[in-house]
Amino acid sequence: MIDLTEILILSFSSALIFIVKLLDKDPPALFGIYQRKNGFYWLKVAFMYCVLKARKIKRALSKHDELQFLSSIDRPQKLSNHDKAIDAVYMNGANKNGDHLVVGLATRPDVVDGFLYLKIAGSNLGVLETPKLPSTTLCKTEENKSYYSAEGIKMEPVEPMKKWKLSYSGKMKEFGNRAVEHNVKIEGSWESDQPYFNFDYDIDPMLMAKSMALERWSRSYFEVLEGNHQTHYEQFGTLKLDVTIDEKVFKIELETVRDHSFGKYREWGQFHRYALHYFATETGDCFAVGQLCAPITFSCLTFGYVYNAKQKKIFPLRDCSFKLFQHGGIDVPSQDYGFTFSAGGKTYAVQVQVVDSPHFYISKNWEAKIYERMCTFEVNGVKAWGASEWQYRNIEEKNVQDHESSSPE
Repeated sequence: MIDLTEILILSFSSALIFIVKLLDKDPPALFGIYQRKNGFYWLKVAFMYCVLKARKIKRALSKHDELQFLSSIDRPQKLSNHDKAIDAVYMNGANKNGDHLVVGLATRPDVVDGFLYLKIAGSNLGVLETPKLPSTTLCKTEENKSYYSAEGIKMEPVEPMKKWKLSYSGKMKEFGNRAVEHNVKIEGSWESDQPYFNFDYDIDPMLMAKSMALERWSRSYFEVLEGNHQTHYEQFGTLKLDVTIDEKVFKIELETVRDHSFGKYREWGQFHRYALHYFATETGDCFAVGQLCAPITFSCLTFGYVYNAKQKKIFPLRDCSFKLFQHGGIDVPSQDYGFTFSAGGKTYAVQVQVVDSPHFYISKNWEAKIYERMCTFEVNGVKAWGASEWQYRNIEEKNVQDHESSSPE
């Protein structure tokens, strides 16, 4: 007969085998790209949450001169010695009338990745784009430590996290008919009294821990993660523009997000896909919601924040139902879709409708295709406006056949 000791040993062994089998689950990545929860997922979440939370507390308790810190980062940065070093600024604005402006300048060691899109509903010209698009490779017109510029586009800090200037003077062509050009002059001023969102410290620790826990950890993984780190922050504000198109003058005002990224290097070939959403409501609330897939670091990184105008506070995303692998297919972005997310103790349901979808190819070899999608939104039944930016890895690089149509693809 089996005595009590043997029963206990058998029971313990069976339980141990069951636990090991449970933790040893390692499901294959979806489509070979998007990692899924394995058996150690929640243990990894708990560990990483503690690390990130402690880091956030340490930052909050540290004594530093905030004004000096802001002054040091909210301006052009010295590039690293890497041949793909980067220092990039970006603005994306819209209003309830259907006016849009999207502009970006990324300083690289030998060129500038730059572009500008403009749509003024009252002009009846549709989307206008800078002459070299869909290529973003621009010549460095000058070296300057106080502003960003290339081929007529200029973005200049005036007061850290408070005021920037934007200007452009030159030709712009119609996205729907690139043979038609217009003379365009833009003078603008962006101002904000809103808090900024620093992705190094302000992302919700649990949301980041869940994204990191999906990946397969190793010493080399964390070395790659550290090597790919970039400082990135964003801030909503108001962009006031005086625009002249073929001697016709327009004055417009846009709710506009501004961001700044810089780091040792950026390799566009490492990005598989991402989808970003920036939008604002007539109540003054502002939203940023995104997901990124760069398998070398994060196969499914969710991030974002909400600015609550009534409270005048910014809240990080806690969760989001949007999943890249469920939207967009292969180089075919979704045009009419919705998702939910939560922040600041509130849940939001958003519906997205794409109106225009111009695109470009970034970097000298066109490693990535990016759609700057001008959209209308509805957030918990409230009308909103803004844009979404979707990126796809362009494996054909400069062999790709570009499309001329301005209609959503």
